[in-house]
Amino acid sequence: MLMRIVAHEWRVLRAERTLWVLLALTVALVLYAWRNGASWVETQRTTVAQVQADDSTRVATLAIRLDAIESGREEPPAAFQNPALPAPVGRSLGTRAAVLAPAPLAATAVGQGDLFPSYAIVSTAAGDPFLRTPSIENPLHLLGGRFDLAFVIVYLLPLLVLATGYGLLSQERESGTLPLVLTQPVGTGTLVAGKLLARFALLVGAVVLTTALLLLLRGGATALSHWTDFALWVLVVAAYAGFWLLLAALVNGRGRSSAENAMTLATAWLVLTILVPSVLNVAATSLYPVPSRAEMIGVEREAAEEAQERGAALLAAFYQDHPELAPDSVAGPVNFAAQSWAVQEEVERVTAPVRAAYDAAADQQRALIRQFRFLSPALLAQEALQEIAGTGEVRFRAFRAAVGDLRAAFRAFIGAKIVRAEPFLRADVDALPSFDPSRVTEAARNGRVLINLLGLLLPTLLFAIVASRQDQAIRARARA
Repeated sequence: MLMRIVAHEWRVLRAERTLWVLLALTVALVLYAWRNGASWVETQRTTVAQVQADDSTRVATLAIRLDAIESGREEPPAAFQNPALPAPVGRSLGTRAAVLAPAPLAATAVGQGDLFPSYAIVSTAAGDPFLRTPSIENPLHLLGGRFDLAFVIVYLLPLLVLATGYGLLSQERESGTLPLVLTQPVGTGTLVAGKLLARFALLVGAVVLTTALLLLLRGGATALSHWTDFALWVLVVAAYAGFWLLLAALVNGRGRSSAENAMTLATAWLVLTILVPSVLNVAATSLYPVPSRAEMIGVEREAAEEAQERGAALLAAFYQDHPELAPDSVAGPVNFAAQSWAVQEEVERVTAPVRAAYDAAADQQRALIRQFRFLSPALLAQEALQEIAGTGEVRFRAFRAAVGDLRAAFRAFIGAKIVRAEPFLRADVDALPSFDPSRVTEAARNGRVLINLLGLLLPTLLFAIVASRQDQAIRARARA
């Protein structure tokens, strides 16, 4: 009986021009959002490829110059450009790049990817390397966010779903056909389920099939070989659309007019997708304000100026604490390099608490929003879609941790040579620490996505249970 109702509902829907307009609008929104997301991904890939190429060229040039100097074919240049000295190597000549390439489904959700840097240049300089990463992003994009596929799903798909479901039963009751339908041997639960399935298959099917086709056309088997990611994406989209459809069914069971149903559902959309996330965001930023990046850079500059004035004293204190690192001779540019290294270490020590406070406040903001995200299905869906696309918090935090490990290894390698007054040799080029992409692990991602998925399914199940118990009330209203 259920499938007969679905088939009948499909025939009814096909006869409605408004539905075809909504369907065309859905496909058009998906295509436009995908275009924006794909454009962003292409920009990211180009940037990452350029940074990787520059990194390879920089290291290769360093090796060639050292070969020439050690073989006597080239005279060493001025001290501050001499590749045989570790200080210039660590400052500019041998810096290493760490890159975060876009994930296979990155085009589906730009997310916070336009705020999180996709690369970092690691050197011996003190401070956070991400603060020194230049941003070429359009400020308007940063202010309002990008119109991507996640935006369509989180904010616009519910409106399209509610536009087809606000009059699920009320329109039949207002046209006088509901009493006739209920004279048949069919329960209202089966009737509503059939109507919901027809609309669900139409709208969600249009979104999923269009996205799958776009993934195939853009990435071929490579993109869809990550079928687990795409399957998770489909589950999140389906659960989110199901939430709004079951909410529409629940509202329809109250027996109000179509106009009242539309107003109630529009209010619910406004509260759950706009108001609740906005209130949580304001609460998080008010309770745990994050220091501005300008303030952090200012602290670094002040610390550098103060440490520079005490350079000689800092170097003496450093060698006093680490006598095993003191060279036999610390004259000339080597002495200056060691003093500069002592200054950088002091700047690192002074600015570490500021960076820690910044990270702690940001973590507290995220923790507060994550704690109350179950109040809004939009927050649950948004976070899940971003994590699946690889543009969410989990992947970037893993990338940042990997960059921190690379930076620590790089500074330890170069710093040891500086304070020991050792030359930088051709053999040292191969020993330079480099970025390992496998360190960017996403072990926590699937767990977070599944928890959010459960957060969407539980209220949907509750709506289904309550709606299934409205049978007698619906029949009584239909006979009235």
